[in-house]
Amino acid sequence: MRIGLIGSGGREHAIAKSLCHFPLKDALFVYGSHLNPGISKLATYSTIGSVQDIQKMEDYFVSNKMDLVVVGPEVPLIAGVSDCLRAHGIKVVGPSKAQAKLEGDKVFMRDLLHRYVKKGSPRWKEVREIESACDFIHEVGQVAVKPIGLTGGKGVSVMGIHFQTVEEALERVQTVLSQDGVVLLEERLIGEEFSRMAFVSDGIVSPMPVAQDFKYAFDGDEGDMTGGMGAYSNSNGSMPFLTENDLKESDSILQMTVDAIEEETGEGYRGFLYGQFIATTNGVRVIEFNVRLGDPEAINVMALLDVDTPEFLSAVADGSLKKESLKFIPQASVCKYLVPAAYPKSVDEHVLVDLDEGRIVNEGLSIIFASVIQRSNGLQTLGSRALAIVGTGDDAGSISAKIEKLLDRIEPNTLRHRRDVGDTRIIQEKVQKMEELRKS
Repeated sequence: MRIGLIGSGGREHAIAKSLCHFPLKDALFVYGSHLNPGISKLATYSTIGSVQDIQKMEDYFVSNKMDLVVVGPEVPLIAGVSDCLRAHGIKVVGPSKAQAKLEGDKVFMRDLLHRYVKKGSPRWKEVREIESACDFIHEVGQVAVKPIGLTGGKGVSVMGIHFQTVEEALERVQTVLSQDGVVLLEERLIGEEFSRMAFVSDGIVSPMPVAQDFKYAFDGDEGDMTGGMGAYSNSNGSMPFLTENDLKESDSILQMTVDAIEEETGEGYRGFLYGQFIATTNGVRVIEFNVRLGDPEAINVMALLDVDTPEFLSAVADGSLKKESLKFIPQASVCKYLVPAAYPKSVDEHVLVDLDEGRIVNEGLSIIFASVIQRSNGLQTLGSRALAIVGTGDDAGSISAKIEKLLDRIEPNTLRHRRDVGDTRIIQEKVQKMEELRKS
């Protein structure tokens, strides 16, 4: 099979590794914004270009006669790359441009849930003037301030975390209004967040193991929001702070959302769907939907995926997916991103990294490359999340400890990471937090 892959980050390296189990059977053609050294080793051919340049992507994959294209990032999906490739008879793992509005337009998403799903949403309001924002804040109390479009996981600010007073909230609203002319306000939700991703194919929704992302830059959820500093999953596919009903409710919302977007657009949804949920005392609520795999959560689930990935994703793309064909190794997983010191504040911090990949592999762990390129004298970071260390095993806590033991010895002094991702004590604190919330 001739397989195309769009993207060059850690998520795409994880996908590429899963796609390339049988290199003599399948050929991988990659289109990305930079040459990811991990992906390049796996690819038959790679090319560089903007992931917003639909015409260039179309020309590349059509001229190379792709059987299947897997779209990694959200930007080309929102720009309509799936529609263009399908028009040439190429099977695509990725929803249409119309369906990608689930991620590209937060007001569209909330309105869709309001009209079709009728559950899972916090109170929300689309705001175009400061007076309306003031009224909503006084009505609901603490709020989250969200730009309508894409933010890369870093554009949302939350009252009680990023600012404290109504005046500060209104200042943040005014900033977004001055830039975009519109802002989404939602009531602040208290609880524990979790990621439930799924493969979707013409109404069939096949969920992946639940993962939990660590969004903030430093241990203890300190610092600015990032694209995600790491994530963990558990061997039972759930989280210890989730009830059985929480999981059923999130899966019900996923299914109802797929049904809704298919009815709204009149076409089958074929690709990934990523539900960012939060468990609260009032049940599960939707924080957002993404129309691609999460990053870092994709690294966790792809390390556990136990299928012939090209054949499986081909079934997703042509609408022939059978739910029972999805299998995962029943283990826990942990991934921890290593980032430049100033991340996420500086995208211009290009530092050289000297890392012994052999020592990582010898410890039974693996490495995922993300925002780095290969230079003659080593790896050079591009300013964002550079690379991730990944492990699987019986439980997240022991994997986290194993990664820490290794990084204590080999982590370059030019990079840093969060030590608490998957830590046993942190997980137990999350369990206790939810127990106390449910009692109150």
